[in-house]
Amino acid sequence: MTSNNRLSGKPARAAMAAALLLCTVFTTAQAQQPSDQERRQKMIEECEQNFGSEIDCIREVDTELRAEALQAGGRVIHLRPAR
Repeated sequence: MTSNNRLSGKPARAAMAAALLLCTVFTTAQAQQPSDQERRQKMIEECEQNFGSEIDCIREVDTELRAEALQAGGRVIHLRPAR
């Protein structure tokens, strides 16, 4: 019996398997990444262990995270208008 389906045969099955494997890898990698809040808290805790001051560490971590967001094309909300 012949099939008119374009996705039949070994090459099509291999391509499908590769696509499913790729999706699985990316899904697993995303699931292992901590949330933004968890990452921020961990960075603050590490800073406090190394340098001490909670207030300074919060400022430092927030500045670093904002810089990362800017590099990634994120937006920054300004609390006061530009002069």
